[in-house]
Amino acid sequence: MEGIEVQKAGTLVDILTEQGGYSTRTKARKAIKNGAVKIDGETIKIPSTEVKPGQLVNHDRNRNTRKKSFISKSVITGTKPPFEIVYEDANFLAYVKPSGWITASPKPQLSTTYSRMKAWLEAKSKENKDLHFVNKIEKDSSGICLIAKNKKWRVHLQENWNDFRQGIYLLVEGHLPPDDFMVCREEDGERVDVAYRTMRATAQHTLLKVDAPIEAVHLIMPSLRREECLIIGKGRNIPDPINREGIHLFALEVEGTRGEVIMVKTRVPREFLNLMKGGDSPRPNRRRNANVNFNRKPRGRKSLDKQSSDRPSSDSRPSRKNSSYRNSLDRRSSDNQNRKTNKR
Repeated sequence: MEGIEVQKAGTLVDILTEQGGYSTRTKARKAIKNGAVKIDGETIKIPSTEVKPGQLVNHDRNRNTRKKSFISKSVITGTKPPFEIVYEDANFLAYVKPSGWITASPKPQLSTTYSRMKAWLEAKSKENKDLHFVNKIEKDSSGICLIAKNKKWRVHLQENWNDFRQGIYLLVEGHLPPDDFMVCREEDGERVDVAYRTMRATAQHTLLKVDAPIEAVHLIMPSLRREECLIIGKGRNIPDPINREGIHLFALEVEGTRGEVIMVKTRVPREFLNLMKGGDSPRPNRRRNANVNFNRKPRGRKSLDKQSSDRPSSDSRPSRKNSSYRNSLDRRSSDNQNRKTNKR
C-alpha cells in the first residue's frame, strides 16, 4: 500500500486524483468503492468523504486492476461437477446447461456454465489444459452443451455441428394433432416438414419432442402460431408459468473423427414435468405417424454400422431433409463458401 499525507482539504476522490497518482476520477472512485483506500487506518468506501490536511491516506492502486475470481473454491476443489455431465471421454464432455445461466462470455469476471466447468475440469486433471466451448444455448433455454478437450476436436465439432442430428423438447400453450409434421418455411421460402411427437398434454399445454436443431426454433414458431400454439416464455407478453423458455436440447448425435456415432441424451427438465403433471399422452395420429425416435440404447459411443442397423428402414421414417433443417443449414454453409471462392 502507498501512503500520502494530505496537503489541503478536499474530498477523498480529489486527494487520490491530485496526490495519489490516479489518472482519472473514475479510477479513484473504483479504488475507494473496492475498499482499497484507508484514512488513518480506517477503510473508507465513500468517494465524497471530506479529508483534512495532515491526515494519512493509504491506498493500493494494484487492487483496483486485479481480476476478481467469481469461481467459488468449492467448485474448483470439490469432486462433484457444477452441472450435470451426461457424457465424457478423452476428447469432449457434454453437460446440461440449466435455464437462467449464460453459456460462455468473453468477460472473464462473468460467471458462466463454461467458466465453472472449465475450472472444475482443470482442477480435476492436469491433462485438461486445452479446453474450448463448442456451442451456446440462450440464457432462458436449457440443454446439452459441449466442451472440447483439445483444439482438434473443437474444430471438428464446430465445423460439423450442422451435420449432427438434434432433438428438442418444446413446451407450448395450446394443442397440436398427436404425432404429426409441422409445415415450416426456410428463410428462402423452401418448405421443410418437421416431425414431432406429442409426449403429454394437459388442458392448456402440450409437451412436444421435435426432430430439429435448437437453432431452427425461430423457423418453427410461425408454424406453431398457425396452430394457435405459443412456446412458453418465448417473446414478450407470452405466458410464462415456469419463469423460463419452454425449449430444451435433449438429444445430440455426434459423429466422431473416425466415423463413430456418439449418442448424447438428457432427461426432460423438471420444470416441464411439474407443469405437465396429470397430463395424458394422446394417441398417435393414424394418418401420419411421425418417427422422432432417438436411439433408446444406453448413451455413448457406437459404430456407424451398428447405429444404422438399429434405426428403422428409410421406408418407415421421414427423410433427413424433411425431419430436420440439417440439409438447409449445410446448403447455406456451402453457398457462403462458394461466394468466398468467387471473390478470390
